[in-house]
Amino acid sequence: MKVKLRWLLMSDIHFKPYDLDRVIRTADWIAYTARQYDISRAVICGDLLTTRASQPTHVLSACYRFLDKLTGVVPHVNIILGNHDLAYRRDYTTSALAALSISRLAPFITLHSEIASHEWDGKRVFVMPFREEQGEIVKALRDLDPKEAATTLGFGHLAVNRAITQKHVIDPQTGEAGRPMRYPGLTGVGNFAPLARTFTGHFHSHQAILQVTNQQTRDLQGSVTYIGAPLQLTWADLFDTQRGVVLLDPESLEHELVVNPHAVGYTAVGAQEVLADRIGVKEVQDKHVMITGKLLRHEYVSTRDRLIKLGVRSVRDLKPVAVEWQSGSMSLGKTVLPDDIQNQPDTGRKIREELGESRPPSPAQPLAVSSLGQMADGTERKPFGLAEMVKEYVSSLDLGALLDDRREILTLVGKRLLEVSKQPRDKAARAVKYKDMLDLSPRSTLFLPSTDTPGPGMAQNIFAAQPVSIEITNFLSVQGTLRLDFKLQFQPGINFIVGHNGAGKSTIIEAITWCQFGQCIRGGLGVNDVVNDVVKKNCSVHLTFANGYTISRYRKHKEFHNRVIIKRDGMIQTQFEGPNAKSTQASIDDLLGVDFSTFVRIVVLGNESTASFLSSTPLEKRQLIETVLGLEVLDGGAEICKSMLNEVDKELGDIRSQVEAKTHTIGYLTSRVKQMDEKLRCLRDEAASLTKEMQIEQQKQAVMYNEKELERNKLQEELQALQPSPESRGALLSIRKDVSQAQDEVDKLGVLTRLAQARASVDRERAIIEQNAKATKRQLNHLEKNLEHLLEENSTLEAPASATQGDKDKKSTEASSGQGFLLSIASAFHNLWTFILQLAGPAARRKRGMGEQAAFRAGEAVRRWDEHVRAVAGLSKDVAETQDKVANMMESIANLHRDVANRTCISECDVDLAVRRCTAREALSIPGQLTAAIEQLRTLTKREIDLQCAYESQKEKWLRKQSDLEEYDKKINMTKKGWADLLHQLRFTLASKEQEIATNEGHLEADAKSLVKYRQEACELDRKAEGIHSHREIFAFWQSAFTRRQVAASTATFRGFVIERHLGELNRLLTQILMVMYQDARYARTATTGALKALFEADSEDNYYDNEEGKNISVLEPSLSIASTLDYAKKSGGERKRVDLALFFALFMISEFRSPYRAGYMLVDEAFDSLDEAGQASVLKWCRWSAKRLTYLFVITHSQSLVRIAEEEGAAEGGVGASVVTAKAGDRGTELEVNGVRIGIPHVSGREHRA
Repeated sequence: MKVKLRWLLMSDIHFKPYDLDRVIRTADWIAYTARQYDISRAVICGDLLTTRASQPTHVLSACYRFLDKLTGVVPHVNIILGNHDLAYRRDYTTSALAALSISRLAPFITLHSEIASHEWDGKRVFVMPFREEQGEIVKALRDLDPKEAATTLGFGHLAVNRAITQKHVIDPQTGEAGRPMRYPGLTGVGNFAPLARTFTGHFHSHQAILQVTNQQTRDLQGSVTYIGAPLQLTWADLFDTQRGVVLLDPESLEHELVVNPHAVGYTAVGAQEVLADRIGVKEVQDKHVMITGKLLRHEYVSTRDRLIKLGVRSVRDLKPVAVEWQSGSMSLGKTVLPDDIQNQPDTGRKIREELGESRPPSPAQPLAVSSLGQMADGTERKPFGLAEMVKEYVSSLDLGALLDDRREILTLVGKRLLEVSKQPRDKAARAVKYKDMLDLSPRSTLFLPSTDTPGPGMAQNIFAAQPVSIEITNFLSVQGTLRLDFKLQFQPGINFIVGHNGAGKSTIIEAITWCQFGQCIRGGLGVNDVVNDVVKKNCSVHLTFANGYTISRYRKHKEFHNRVIIKRDGMIQTQFEGPNAKSTQASIDDLLGVDFSTFVRIVVLGNESTASFLSSTPLEKRQLIETVLGLEVLDGGAEICKSMLNEVDKELGDIRSQVEAKTHTIGYLTSRVKQMDEKLRCLRDEAASLTKEMQIEQQKQAVMYNEKELERNKLQEELQALQPSPESRGALLSIRKDVSQAQDEVDKLGVLTRLAQARASVDRERAIIEQNAKATKRQLNHLEKNLEHLLEENSTLEAPASATQGDKDKKSTEASSGQGFLLSIASAFHNLWTFILQLAGPAARRKRGMGEQAAFRAGEAVRRWDEHVRAVAGLSKDVAETQDKVANMMESIANLHRDVANRTCISECDVDLAVRRCTAREALSIPGQLTAAIEQLRTLTKREIDLQCAYESQKEKWLRKQSDLEEYDKKINMTKKGWADLLHQLRFTLASKEQEIATNEGHLEADAKSLVKYRQEACELDRKAEGIHSHREIFAFWQSAFTRRQVAASTATFRGFVIERHLGELNRLLTQILMVMYQDARYARTATTGALKALFEADSEDNYYDNEEGKNISVLEPSLSIASTLDYAKKSGGERKRVDLALFFALFMISEFRSPYRAGYMLVDEAFDSLDEAGQASVLKWCRWSAKRLTYLFVITHSQSLVRIAEEEGAAEGGVGASVVTAKAGDRGTELEVNGVRIGIPHVSGREHRA
């Protein structure tokens, strides 16, 4: 009978340190399920592990123990690598599970890291390990033979479009679940249609994705089934309870989900239910709990404390639920593939960091500002004072009772969090722990002000980036060297750079940027792409500033290779050169006080950034405003708070584990002490009972011993009485002698009796022979008469005379033969009669002579044969018969003694002896004598038997009594031995009990001491946990304060508090820019209406600064959106664009003001070409206004109208003029001209000219 095969499918077990006990419990259940269903093969579709590069030893041990249990009940285990099993991205072979690929483990365990086809248990399968580029898997599927693929099972670790990543999205206020979240990938289920079925891991919800053509019929052909995680692993799994493993029949392709009874580990409860004590212990015990409902922080704290008392594992922080697949590194098995990122909205910086993407962010997105380093000159400016606002913010809040008396430590921690968040995150994470944040001792030097981090009362050094000259060699479109002196070849103010596409207009901007940061503004350039395509070597850019610093960057240079050299006043500053390009650039960034991304935001005004801002959403504008105001440090603070909370939770979890262990030990010890008390009581009772039992047994032994002795004496007396007397023994011996003599006599007579019997037998046989002889004699007499008659006749007969001679001869012959016959008969008779007569005596002898006469006569009768032939023949027959009888008789006579011996069983010698010695009379008397002797022997024997029986009976009684006595003695000895053994056993048991009592008393004393000790330690740990709880509240407070939440009142958070404080400055600057862009106040009054018009009227009346600092009439509201009073949505497109540009310029200027990199120049790259003439005129107003504080403003443009407007306005207003630099593509690369005169040509010496 064919055995039915069953395969067990599982995925995403995620062995990890957090909740490892739950994972192990599930793993044990999986091994039990495999044994229960008699599984022939187990398939693990990825993500046995969780972290990538580092695997804790105890987690790996638990994983390998699970695999050992699984292989103990399943013959074959196939493991397909998932993304969390791999150590590095795009390295699909390096894994902590690589030890399972040892060849000797096959075929019991097989590790699959390659896309390939196999045959398992006679079934074709296709394995698809994790790939970031799933196009490899799709290509391999297309290469399969369609007929074979239709019967092939697929197993993999896939990210399929429309797969459910989070089945229930929970509203934290209502606790209700919304629509599920689905994965927006590029690889659809249609790519797996060629396969019969596909089973995969990666996403944690169990689900089946059908082919589009099969959705109505619910046909599973070509479907993709996500096995799902066997237990809840994160908050994204909340309410998703149908989790377990899949049983698959590889022949019929039927499968079912076996639900894990230990799957649920996350739950949600209402705050009011908890506060009303309507939540049972079983509902939340040993689970992670989320509190739902609208509640304040103090209500949340009360609810959380009650849940902790109910034994929950953890309580989720008071914050909204985010989509887990967008949360980056904290999610499990929900990695977004690089190809799929391009197909969805920006999912945030965390995902890009996890995937290692280096795509430059949009200027409309919040960007991180690098830490401040050493500055070049002594110019000072006041830093942005977030730290000063912390105390003011804390003082302004109405805190609950838990935090109200801890405002000082709250303020200190807030300042320290802001200070740490300014450092690189990896450095901050390594250097600062949460205890350092709370350390109030004077010995704590971690947060003392340092030279590289400005404190609240310190001035911040800035780098005065006033360019003096730039020398460009073989860079991009420049062949040879292009040397530009800013003072000689550019005029202060606006400098337009114009030219055709590809002429090299952006060369100066790119050279300035690349020289300082090693990157170009345009994207897609490799490190060697900056080298001129014609020369292909010796690329360099030298940028000199007025503060004495010169930055020289080289690429593929014959002398300096790829170095970056910093000089100050002509001296090389080697301290800025690191061991690699990254560290060197970090030193340069510290020197400049700015990194590439910030530089692009505050110095470079590009077309893409302007256009993206104009088309950005209100949320993106808000994020940019927050970044400009320096609030990105709050994001870092929130991250640090999160790490601190994780650290606190970890320590709190450790303490809880210790408390749980202590509590378990205390319970165990308490139970053990109680058991020992009970045991000691029982032991003491048993010892007393044994002592009493020993006394009773000793008394019983004494009484029973006396009774046994009396009984033995009685048996001894009876034995002596039963002993046989000597007289009876003598009488028995005497009678035995008489019996022996009588027996001898009987034996003697018996011998004689046998001889007598032999003699009698001989006599009887002889008598019989005599009778036979007599009968034969009578017969012989008759024959003799006949013979005599024949002889007489024969003597008278003669041969006839008429016979011929022949007849005569014949007759003569016959006569002769007849005569011979008769003579032979006569002779035979003679011999017979002689024997008979000898036996018969004298009478026989007399007959012998008669025989001779008869013979003579017979001879005579022969001659008469002719006549008596018939008579002779008859006589011959009778003679023959008689001769046989005689022969028999002679034989009987000869064997007489032997025949008698055979019949009587007596030897022939005894027969001969009896014939010789016994007479017939003696033989007759012997039987009588024997009978008398036998009778006498019988009498004596009977008497002997009677005496023997009496003697034996007496002796048997004596022996029996003696045996009884011996048996009784033996019983007495056994009883004595039993009593001795019993007493010995009782004494041994009593001694053992006493020893056990002493041992248990010692253990009881030790356990009592340990119990006291553990209770003290548990109390200490409880106090410590309470202290950590209070610390946790501090970090939870700041995490909530720093968070980027959208609330009605922005002042509810520190972010909103800061925004409100600095909103007036931003609104004033924004109003100034609008005034500049709207040419003059009179035009503004004509062109604008409503609240926007009121801004200019207020300015014209010189009441702006007295009107509550612009709070009544503001462009931006505290929510950082355009004020509703401006009727922004009702404005024309031109007015809205002017307002947006004004906001963009204001943010640009604030970024510049707040940056330590004080650039004396601005780079505008085709930012205004797309505007109409009115817009270009307005932005030129702003450019001229900005040029008053900048030395150089380089504007790259294709727009001739922009240049024309600038020239006309410059000539008409007498302001700062505009210079036009034309870029051309010459024979030797880019050439620059001003008013038809080529610039940037290096000075050539006489020798070089002649050469």
